[in-house]
Amino acid sequence: MKKLSLMLIGAGLMSVVACGPSAEEKAAAEKQTADSLAAVDAARIQDSIANAEKAAQEMMMAAQKATEDSLKMVAMQDSLDALKTKVKKAAPKKAAAPAPKTSVEKNDKASDAKYEERFGKKK
Repeated sequence: MKKLSLMLIGAGLMSVVACGPSAEEKAAAEKQTADSLAAVDAARIQDSIANAEKAAQEMMMAAQKATEDSLKMVAMQDSLDALKTKVKKAAPKKAAAPAPKTSVEKNDKASDAKYEERFGKKK
């Protein structure tokens, strides 16, 4: 009986080992894994290239906008300079301003006005 049970166990083990994947199936599985990794690498490289192109395009647009803004500022400054020149040419020359009056002179006039108001005649 011992021999029979050993033979049955051996046959069972052989049948279990025989049910595993064949060499062709293992090779196909390895090929599929390698293809998947290659596809992932290709997609990653394409994404990197697309991101680099997008960044380059954004930098070009920023440089173009900066150039346009700079030209606008130069044009605006030129317009302001021309306007200042035009205003300077058109402005009449002012006469010398009279000397400012001192507070004593102002008080004298105010007191003179009060005197005239009270007494009706000048000092």
